[in-house]
Amino acid sequence: MSSESVFFLSDAHFRSRDSDSEREKLRRFRAFLEKIEGAEHLYLLGDIFDFWFEYRRVLPKGYGEVLFPLRRLRDSGTGLTFIGGNHDYWLGSFLRDELGADIAPDGCRVEIQGKRLLLLHGDELLSGDWSYKMLKSLIRNPLFISASRLLHPDFTFWAADRLANSSRLFGRPASMKRDAKKSLRLQPLLGQEIDALLFGHLHLAFHWILGEKEMVCLGDWIQHFSHAELQGGVLTLKDAEGRIIEKETAPEL
Repeated sequence: MSSESVFFLSDAHFRSRDSDSEREKLRRFRAFLEKIEGAEHLYLLGDIFDFWFEYRRVLPKGYGEVLFPLRRLRDSGTGLTFIGGNHDYWLGSFLRDELGADIAPDGCRVEIQGKRLLLLHGDELLSGDWSYKMLKSLIRNPLFISASRLLHPDFTFWAADRLANSSRLFGRPASMKRDAKKSLRLQPLLGQEIDALLFGHLHLAFHWILGEKEMVCLGDWIQHFSHAELQGGVLTLKDAEGRIIEKETAPEL
């Protein structure tokens, strides 16, 4: 693997429960991480975990199967950055101290290989979802987070499962891709000095060209097993087999 390659993926939604689907996701994820060992950097753009909440002395059951390969990747010299999603916003010191990862709860701007990139999970790009925005402001409140730490982890994860199951984005129809442009709040972003926007959340994989800007929706690691790669200043979106997903001209705003 070229040490100059930078990778981006999102929305694996790893769960603490064992199942055939979880084992298959883990198998694919470990194989991918082994393949990119020694790369320059891996950016994880949110919802890598279906729920992540840091207690001071508790590590969620089953998550070691995700964390150990990431630690091995980090030990190979590959940089690692976690961006918070709507399922795993509560990233903290464990990932930073034990994995050597950078934490960007609300996304970040980076300049790599001459490309100015804006990296977001993408949940705030959807317009009109006021109920979600109200819920988000509550569960990210420091008082709410402090109170949650007083609860038994089993209860916290049970409650998170119930909430997550009521708001799944998985399995959205293909028509969502056609409607995505109308639903996304892109206008404020297009005026910014960036070359590309990368995000997840929608569980759709597409690479759009908007004038001189690129927009990459990363898909997921549930159905698409897709990722983006930046090498030599060229940004590509790839499917589960490593084939390039062709760029498309975005519809009119």
